[in-house]
Amino acid sequence: MSRPLATSALALILGAGPLLADVTPNEVWQNLRDGYEQMGYQVQVGSEEGSGDQLSLSDVVLTAEDETASDMTLTIPRIDLAATGDGAVRSVVEGRMVLQMRDTLPEGEEVGITLTLDAPGNQTLSSGSADEMQHSFVMPTLVLEGRTLDDSDEVPVTATLTNVEGTQTNATAADGSAAQTYLGSADMLEMQISATGPAAGTDPDMPSEDMPSDDAAPEAEGEATAPTDTAATDSFDATFRISDLTLEGEGTSPAGDLNFGNQPAAALEAGFSGAGRFAMGAIAGSFTSATTGGEGEDATASGEFAAASGALAVSMSAEGLTYEGSSTDMTTQLTSSGMPFPISYAAALNSFRLAMPVVASEEEQSFSLLYALEGLTLDDAIWQALDPEAALPRDPASLTIDLEGQTILSQNFMDPEFADGSQTGPDGEPVMPYQPRSLSINDLSLDAIGASVQMSGDLTFGDDPSQPVGTVTGLFSGIDTLLDSLATMGVVPQDQLMAPRMMMAMFARPVEGNPDQLQTEIEFREGGSIFANGQQIQ
Repeated sequence: MSRPLATSALALILGAGPLLADVTPNEVWQNLRDGYEQMGYQVQVGSEEGSGDQLSLSDVVLTAEDETASDMTLTIPRIDLAATGDGAVRSVVEGRMVLQMRDTLPEGEEVGITLTLDAPGNQTLSSGSADEMQHSFVMPTLVLEGRTLDDSDEVPVTATLTNVEGTQTNATAADGSAAQTYLGSADMLEMQISATGPAAGTDPDMPSEDMPSDDAAPEAEGEATAPTDTAATDSFDATFRISDLTLEGEGTSPAGDLNFGNQPAAALEAGFSGAGRFAMGAIAGSFTSATTGGEGEDATASGEFAAASGALAVSMSAEGLTYEGSSTDMTTQLTSSGMPFPISYAAALNSFRLAMPVVASEEEQSFSLLYALEGLTLDDAIWQALDPEAALPRDPASLTIDLEGQTILSQNFMDPEFADGSQTGPDGEPVMPYQPRSLSINDLSLDAIGASVQMSGDLTFGDDPSQPVGTVTGLFSGIDTLLDSLATMGVVPQDQLMAPRMMMAMFARPVEGNPDQLQTEIEFREGGSIFANGQQIQ
């Protein structure tokens, strides 16, 4: 999907709940309609019936207003709104909603997806005042069914959420800006994906070589006709189950006509912000696949994965974009006809966090990247294949990457041109939107198979990012012992150990009192020269 289409879809989803509500159904609908139009959508209503305490709307269609995202529509068959008699309004969506998104790739290929949403028994109760409204909603089940818009590949998707409920609060300030909070939950999400399509290198419109041609000799009368083969196909089937889902969110929208749907950069600069946190309980999934190669060879694969819990969070404002997630107690098993043995591994923790600027500025802005993998273990079958003599320690491995720094962003991240890299400098050459100015390596460490590496340092950058200035230090443990183990295993021939040891001697020196530890100091100087422990290497 193009960036305008993706951001337009995001805005539609974020605004799909009830917006400002009042004490009558007509006022509720007018505020709802105004909210969608402020997000950049055209709203059409097939028919409107009722007045006073009841209102029914039929064939409600929301269409993206921006021409670059005009192929996205949400169709709602019917909305019934009725006053409850105690100052609240009950809203019910009847029938299956249809969400369709289309886009055309640069090559001319049309892609997209069509989804139907069915929520029997749904209802939303809206109450409060025009300045601050509270909405409580329930959906016993929410079923999504869809398929890709592709003539050759079939990718049907079915997802079911059970016991969906939540609350949403919308407040409007005197200057017209708005603030929203959201809290929702579901007992279970179950999803099935079943994809089929022509095998690689085959033409779905052509019969296979086993299929007789039209001018083949006819069968003798009474002779049985053998079934013919069709073109080879690939298939993929997967199921997912996630329990105990919760979603929290908040956001602010500036006053006026600016909206994140079709003017994301301007809306961010005007004060738009949004944040969402998604937490999950137990996670489990499995998949199977079958493919046919270009030479007609068949291949199959299957796998299972599980985790005790997971989390995902995203926030965006003029201050930047933050995206982070984690999972705990992961297990994964993979089998394939192309692998000599099954792959099975587990990890106690896998987490990441990325923060970066999104609004262009001539001033330096902060960025950071954090990744942690803790307690990684491999199945005994893998160890038996790699190290049958148990020469290497099999303790859990870990990896940590902790970086932060300053950069100048020369182009808004949400601009359509950002993704295609079309920005150029005065000389006509492509310009990198992110221009680093400093980098701090807080921690870069790896601990595995009895050896460990720990690195840290600080670098600054001028106009040429390939020539940093600064110092990076490192501490290496167990490297010499690891080389001896690899030689024992036959991975490194004994008579070739001298070369890697000489290489280490060029960049590192022994730690006094601990011969199995090495330390290094790499210094980057002006002009591109590099020194290792005081000796120039470039």
